[in-house]
Amino acid sequence: MKSGSGEASSTPALELRHVSRRYVSAYAPEVLALDSVSLRIEQGEFVAIVGPSGGGKSTLLNMLGLLEFPDEGEYLLDGFLMPGREGEAAARARSTAFAFIFQAFHLLQSRPIRDSVELGLIYRGVADRAAAVSGALGRVGLAGREEERASHLSGGQQQRVAIARAIASNARIILADEPTGNLDSENARVILAELQRLNDDGSTVIVVTHSADVAAAANRQLRIVDGRLVSDTGWQKHAANQVAGSVIALEMPSGDRDVKAMHRLPAPTPPKLGVRDIFRDAWRSVLSRPAQTTALCVAVAIAVALTLTTLGISTSAGAQVSSAFDAQLNREVTATWNSDSELFAADLDDIPAQTSQIAGVDAAAGIADFDPVSVVGIAQARVIQPHTYSGDIEAAARLTVRYPSWRGGSHLVPGEVLIGIQLAQLLELSSLESGPVVTIDGGDYQVAGIIEQSPRYPLLQGEILLPAETPGFDDPKTTSAVLLTAAGAAPQVARQVQIVVNPYLPETVRVQAPTDAEELRGTVEQGVRTALIAFSLLAIVVAVAALTNAMLLAITARRGEIGMRKALGARSRHVAWLIAGESAYIGAVGGMAGLALGVATVLIITITQQWTPVFDLRLGPLAVVAGIVIGVLGGATAAVRAARIRPADTLRQ
Repeated sequence: MKSGSGEASSTPALELRHVSRRYVSAYAPEVLALDSVSLRIEQGEFVAIVGPSGGGKSTLLNMLGLLEFPDEGEYLLDGFLMPGREGEAAARARSTAFAFIFQAFHLLQSRPIRDSVELGLIYRGVADRAAAVSGALGRVGLAGREEERASHLSGGQQQRVAIARAIASNARIILADEPTGNLDSENARVILAELQRLNDDGSTVIVVTHSADVAAAANRQLRIVDGRLVSDTGWQKHAANQVAGSVIALEMPSGDRDVKAMHRLPAPTPPKLGVRDIFRDAWRSVLSRPAQTTALCVAVAIAVALTLTTLGISTSAGAQVSSAFDAQLNREVTATWNSDSELFAADLDDIPAQTSQIAGVDAAAGIADFDPVSVVGIAQARVIQPHTYSGDIEAAARLTVRYPSWRGGSHLVPGEVLIGIQLAQLLELSSLESGPVVTIDGGDYQVAGIIEQSPRYPLLQGEILLPAETPGFDDPKTTSAVLLTAAGAAPQVARQVQIVVNPYLPETVRVQAPTDAEELRGTVEQGVRTALIAFSLLAIVVAVAALTNAMLLAITARRGEIGMRKALGARSRHVAWLIAGESAYIGAVGGMAGLALGVATVLIITITQQWTPVFDLRLGPLAVVAGIVIGVLGGATAAVRAARIRPADTLRQ
């Protein structure tokens, strides 16, 4: 197409060749937004696209900015054929050639306006951005306000920030969609003047507008109706000048279009976005939303704290289990032999002295079992198994015996008996203080004490114990050495006790010792640990799910921001890295908070239970790592969804 004055250059900046664009929906009829549009725009032109609403103006602008792609036809930029779909090539072209100004501003509302202005420079790979940002803000009258939040500015000031972003980006093609649509007349004139200045500096400016003033300021007008280019005024030889609030047309000397082309800004080098820039941007983004960030960090902190608490409690509880095994189960050893082995075995009276010589024995007693006898009380009689004993039976068998207050000690003599509490109740004995008497196999015996507890020999609570010297109890069925060892000494004592009690026939002595403490303790501890780890994993899964949901909601709220980032040249991977970086920061902060909360919880629980707190110091850094992993996993779905956002779909909103 020829311009209105002179021949068009052989390689126009922008060229559409029979471009059509259709919108197809399952719930609405097909819409032909652009119908075989052919168009050439030279570098340095100021073009206004006008026409009725819904006629295809914004679609044409998006097509020129590579935010939309043709279903039919071709689009050439500087003579090079542009891709027909979103991808790396389209993003690279947007970052190097275009700047965008939209009616909705699309600023980073909760961040300083400096961040919004430098956004385009980040995706262009510009390392030194401070001077360009300050200069651009100064040019639009916002010098010295770099740290002010965008949300604190008026609509006109926010649109000036959007123009400053275009200025700082050094783009040679400015695309503006209704840039004055939300502004009052005064601010609209200011924005129009800034667009004219950009054009005067050599940039191509293409504006979609309903404003007659904006259209009149352009030196070329395209009219789009029902997707068709119905008129094109061509290059108009005038320039806009702001005088007393009005736009006045001035004659442009012949050849000025070539002069403007010479003044266009140099094309930037291909962008190289650094990881450092991405993570700095992610950190600023996280800080700009304190309420949301705090909520997400709390979710991570709870998961990490629960994990640390369960691991800490597991370790502490394991220590308590170990102590319990060492203090009780691992200390009991019993050696038993039958009456036919008594010729060479130790006598009942000698058992305590002989077995106490074994290293590791803390308490020793002997006990002999006899055939059942009749025991008669005041009103009842029972047939039970009697036992005689020697040594410290209370310590060795862990008995709890209650004696009458008038008795001077626990030593029994023939004619006295200890009765289990259950048997005493069955015989309906009188008070222990009154010195009750029972008849055992026809002989009277005074009750010296009541066996109230017998954890090692529970049956003794329903039976009787007699001293070894008791007449008539001389032929036991079995005899046992009852030993209580030091912690961990039971295996050693069990190996020696057979020879000690019967050095001639040790094989006739049956030894009962607890299962190896290490194996049994390991089994119990593993069971406890498995249950607690399962609970920790459940907490992590819940936290990841909650974080995923929250991040997805956040991405929905930030669609406009992400769309603008892509319009400025961000690749899909850059957007994914940004979200992943934000998630990692949230996870790290949440991990540190969870570490503090978890340690405090472990201390509270262990102190309350009177346990010794045990905490593995390696869990400290692992807590932060776990927080980061939880954060990244929770943000993974959001990152993928953000990377798939099409900028044209979000920038219309």
